Amino acid sequence: MPVRQDSAPREPDVAVADEVVLLDEQGQPVGAADRRSVHTRQTPLHLAFSTYLFDPEGRVLITRRALHKATWPGVWTNSCCGHPLPGEDIETAARRRVSEELGLEVTELLPAVPDFRDRAVDASGIVENEFCPVFIGHVSSSRVTPDPDEVAEHAWVRWEDLVAAITATPAVYSPWSVLQVPRVALALEGASCAPAPSATDFIDRVDGLLTTTLRDLAGTWERTNRAEGVEVLPDDLPAWLERLLVGRGKRLRATMLHWAFVAAGGDIAGPDYPGLIRIAAALETLHLFAMVHDDIMDESGSRRGMPAAHVEAAEWHRQAGAAGEPNAFGVNLAMLLGDLAHTLADSLVQPLPLRLRRLWFELCVELMVGQRADLTGAAAGRRDLAHAEHIARLKSGMYTIERPLQLGALAADAEEGTCAALQQWGEHIGRAFALRDDQLGIWGDPALTGKPAGDDLAEGKATVILALAFERLEGPAREALTRLGTVDLRPGDVTVVSDALVSTGVRDDIETMIEDAVARADACLAHGQLTEAGIEGLRSAARAIAWRDA
Repeated sequence: MPVRQDSAPREPDVAVADEVVLLDEQGQPVGAADRRSVHTRQTPLHLAFSTYLFDPEGRVLITRRALHKATWPGVWTNSCCGHPLPGEDIETAARRRVSEELGLEVTELLPAVPDFRDRAVDASGIVENEFCPVFIGHVSSSRVTPDPDEVAEHAWVRWEDLVAAITATPAVYSPWSVLQVPRVALALEGASCAPAPSATDFIDRVDGLLTTTLRDLAGTWERTNRAEGVEVLPDDLPAWLERLLVGRGKRLRATMLHWAFVAAGGDIAGPDYPGLIRIAAALETLHLFAMVHDDIMDESGSRRGMPAAHVEAAEWHRQAGAAGEPNAFGVNLAMLLGDLAHTLADSLVQPLPLRLRRLWFELCVELMVGQRADLTGAAAGRRDLAHAEHIARLKSGMYTIERPLQLGALAADAEEGTCAALQQWGEHIGRAFALRDDQLGIWGDPALTGKPAGDDLAEGKATVILALAFERLEGPAREALTRLGTVDLRPGDVTVVSDALVSTGVRDDIETMIEDAVARADACLAHGQLTEAGIEGLRSAARAIAWRDA
């Protein structure tokens, strides 16, 4: 393979802006030549590259060469080809050309066939003679803006469909892609070019799918709306949903999905991985639904450091001088936004296998059961520990940790022992997550949590901390405790209770419970056939969850 021309990428000089790198038979640079004149009937060997781009759903991009191209006009080919400029790193060149030709940004570029060499003769007699390393690239969006001078058409297709089509009708495709695709397929099967397990990359792909899905929703919305526009609101619901969803939040559920899949031996270069991305996108969308509705029920004023959805909509109503009562309008509109999020989440899981859809249904039901129990338990004055732990598991542990782990393992077709180990791990980390959630609800920094400190106490929410408070607090602190969540709440009650929770050791005991839950979870990782990469990822995620500050 040709050596890299530079240790670091640099901007090409104007004088070499359309030159190619000439090579000797050993693939070493020996000079440069003008790209427009080098391709003849005696084209010298020169350096090039080919890329195969995969979107968040795992589809590969194929392009049809512009009809006025000098060579192979109108044939279908791989995603993008090009030539490094003299002095330009080949991977930098590949990213640059993808951006110029397709308007896409490559998030990850991996070598697939580093030693590919191609010599072909067009019907016109022009020779293609290239040393052409082949790369696999991942992009966060499937929205292509092709350069019409290069690309006549494009399509996102399933990889297996491209392999089958090139095998059946090779004459339809460029001669280099006919040779490259089987070798790329072998590389994918051997996972030699599979990306290293990365939750960050996975989350990027989830956000890419969310962006694409929300823009498709916006198109459907506009067609249904028949260009009527929108009154009172600065943007319609799909744009509002995109603003609240894409790139927002801690993505804990997506992280759990990813590491469970990896730990269970799932192939992140295989056909099941795109489905995992769909599940994660659905979970994050469902989470937004839950937050929007939860804020309405709890009458919360803020979320993630911003006004809660119903508060924001009420302010739009006031600014527009609209008819009716602003707060009622805000609640109604936020409920509709949440319903739209739930509808979109269900649509994301619809193409998945039945076993995953069944588990999704159970997850959704559990979330509703937990919310109902929270509401009715508060109305009944429940303050016991059993009720608090029941609510915590259904509304936090199951929905955030346990079910995503189960979905990830199921997507990887994990064995029973592996599933059991992940489930036990999830139970302990789910408990740690819920306890930390309760602790932050009282003592968290509002600048980090995005919600006022002490809100959970003021509302008298059924938490483990509140249950312990009823066991330990006495005197004035006990009296203040009984007023939490009622119309009798007095100024200063929250502070009195919060201080008493510290002085009676409740706060320290919660930290001990969290440490114990993480230790028990660690012990579960010794069981089942879990991969080393997955174990390391789960351990890192556990500590980020248990000792988070937001």
